[in-house]
Amino acid sequence: MLKIKLFPAFSRNYRMVLAFCAFLLIFSVSLGYAAWMEDPSLAKQVIDQLVSKKFSALAVKMRATNWLGQLRIIFFNNLTATLLIIISGSLLPILPVLMGIIPNGFMIGLMAGFFEYEKVLPKSSFFLSLLPHGIFELPAVLLSATVGMVWGARNWRSLFKDRTFFSFSSHFKKGLSFLPLIIILLIIAALMEVLVTPNLFASSQFS
Repeated sequence: MLKIKLFPAFSRNYRMVLAFCAFLLIFSVSLGYAAWMEDPSLAKQVIDQLVSKKFSALAVKMRATNWLGQLRIIFFNNLTATLLIIISGSLLPILPVLMGIIPNGFMIGLMAGFFEYEKVLPKSSFFLSLLPHGIFELPAVLLSATVGMVWGARNWRSLFKDRTFFSFSSHFKKGLSFLPLIIILLIIAALMEVLVTPNLFASSQFS
């Protein structure tokens, strides 16, 4: 029977993969900011395309509802993304890095350069404005990637070593034990993003 704990055992494998993911996130943020500094016009085109394809519809929904509706939209959007990261990792361990860690970090770096270049927000204030929800959302993303990568690595090891997928369910149960913690982090992050981040963002803008 699966026992759900808020803080499940965090073995050495999980700690090592989490540290690796954290390093890649920081590195990709640096790459995103460096890409902006290298060619602002090209980076701005990338941001405009991402905003029009990914965030425009979301922004319309956010403006059309109250704070509780915004909370629900943000939470389920982030929950869907983290679940996809976990599931993708179970199939191929490198996918959480390619689908979650690097794109998120690169986009953060690009946005920091964009706001500074457009005289909207200094990069120090930009990162400060991300802090209230980022300290909860980013660990949830990192933990999701870690769970997916460890789960996938164990699946492939079982396939090649034992020539079986019968251990797939046991690996799934171990990974699932982290889901309550991920959900709690995402709920807190959504609350911070709706109630705190906009005010902090507005107060940190260039005068």
